[in-house]
This record gives sequence, C-alpha cells and structure tokens, in this order.
Amino acid sequence: MKRLKRFALLGLLLLLVCLSGFSMANGKHPAGEQPVNRVIRIGVLRVPNDVTTARQTGLLKKTFEKRGYRAQFVTFDSGVDANKALMSNSIDVATMGDTNAVVAMAAHLPAKLVWVNDVIGSNEQLVVQKSSGIHHWQDLKGKKIATPFASTSHYSLMMLLKKHHLLGKVDLVDMQTEEIVAAWHRGDIDGAYTWEPSLSNLNQRVKLADSQNLARQGRLTANVTLASNRFIKHHPQVLRAFVNCLARIHDDYRHDPQMVYRSTAANLKLSPQATKKQIGTARWVPSRQMAAFTDTTFTKQFYAACQFMCDQQTLNSTPSYADCCRFVTSEFMPREGLS
Repeated sequence: MKRLKRFALLGLLLLLVCLSGFSMANGKHPAGEQPVNRVIRIGVLRVPNDVTTARQTGLLKKTFEKRGYRAQFVTFDSGVDANKALMSNSIDVATMGDTNAVVAMAAHLPAKLVWVNDVIGSNEQLVVQKSSGIHHWQDLKGKKIATPFASTSHYSLMMLLKKHHLLGKVDLVDMQTEEIVAAWHRGDIDGAYTWEPSLSNLNQRVKLADSQNLARQGRLTANVTLASNRFIKHHPQVLRAFVNCLARIHDDYRHDPQMVYRSTAANLKLSPQATKKQIGTARWVPSRQMAAFTDTTFTKQFYAACQFMCDQQTLNSTPSYADCCRFVTSEFMPREGLS
C-alpha cells in the first residue's frame, strides 16, 4: 500500500511538471516574469531621426520589454519599399516621406499615419552644377534635373517648377540618391533635388532652393510614421507607448540636441558632426504641440500635396479632405506633453 501511495505521489508530481512545461510553452510564465515573445516589426530608413535615437539609447527596448515585446528593425532604401512591406503585412510600423504616405492612402493600404517624425528643412535642396550656367529660374529650361520620383524632394521640385511656370520645360530624371551622386560626378545631370548625405557629396554646387523655405511658404514636407490597421487594432497600447517614446525624444532634442547627434551617430556609424548636418534645420515638433499641429497644419498640407499629386496624375485615386482626416490620426499622440 505504501508503495502504491509513493507511485501515486510520483505520478502526481510528474503531471504537475508536465502541466508546468505546457504552460511555459504557451507563454504563461510564473508571476513576476515578463516573457518577450511578441515582435514589433519596424521599418526604418538609415537616417538620423527620432526612431534612430530611441533605438540607440535603449528607450524602445526598455519600453517594449516591459510589455512583453521586442523590436525587429527592417531597413528600407525608400518609402516605396516600406509601402510594399505594409501591403504584404511584412512590417507593423514604418517611417517614410509624407508623399509616400499620400501614395499609401490613395492606394488604400490598410494603414494610418500616426506620427510626424520631422518637418523637412535645409537637409533637402535643389542644387545645380556651378558650371551649368544656371543662375536664374528660367535658366532651368531644357536642363536635366534628377530626383527620386515619388519622394518629398520630387514633390518640392514640382512645386517650385509650377511656381516658376516651368512644368514640362525641364528634363526630369528619376534617380536614387546614390545614382544622383554618380551622375553628378560624370557630368550627366545639370542639377538635382536631393537630401543628405548625398547632398554633401555633390561638389561644386550652387543652391537654388531648399525645403525649409518651401515650408515657410506653406508647402511643407515631412517624414512620418505609418502603422498597419492590424497592429492598431490588436496592439493599441503598445503603439501608444511607441509614439510616447518618440515624443520624449522630441522633447529631449529641444534641451539636449548633442545627445541626439551622438546617439544617431553611434547607430549609423558616423560622426556627430555628420548627423547634425544631415538633420540640418529639420523641425522636431514638441510633444505637447504635436496633436494640434497634426490635426490642423499638417493635415491641410497633406491634403494640398494629395491634390497636387492628383493633378500630376501620380495617384490611382482622388482622396478627399475627409479621407485625409481619417488617414492622419492624432489618437496615439500625447495631448499635454510628457512628464
């Protein structure tokens, strides 16, 4: 009888061990443990921005791990590639230029714009070869100007050409940034509208305009963050925490810009001077102002870009202002700043 009791007790212990193992395998850990078993897939560009800073400082890692998540970063060369990944559900969140966000909205991608990373400034410019003989806007007639099509630079260039009655009178060439640098040094192009760091690699250049001046004239461009509708629906609190991380970096940048330059430099393997130059005069809207800025100024400018791109027949639908208001949301942004 004692032997039977011992076998029964042993069997009970084995059963408890098996159940415990099954529970662990299904993500149910003992009280106090926070398993990191869920992944947030974040599409990024190799640029010094708020996401790069939050990643390098460990703020994102700490924030996600606290909630049982970890971040997986996927690097893209352009917002075009990021949109493809959002469409195929390969990523949950992505940064891109706002013109790519317009394309995403017009193509009915299942996503929303949830954050404005920065308003582009002097880090995007229209420059021409010093030897090109271009001194005035009308000198651009018949000249070959390169820019990455569907980018913020392309939109800014088109707005300038429209303003100076040069639409259809300039030979526009679609090139990626590294192609622009190579073509510039070969002398294949007369000018380019591009951004840092390729901009600094264009020697013997003369600046005609930059995106900061356009923003002052009411034609701003920006880098933005999109989140998939699936992620918004299933992980709203995690998305809010992610956005709060970026908001905190914006506030830190105002008080300690050197921290941002150092952090982004370490992540991108550059010098702080290089990342400072790449950020240029880009505006990082303070956290307490972001929601109001997004709901008013930015959404209106987003719609203006949408209208212009529709006029140029670069979109496959004609979104309304109401469509823009639904696509651009301040729901996850802090309303009163961060303590």
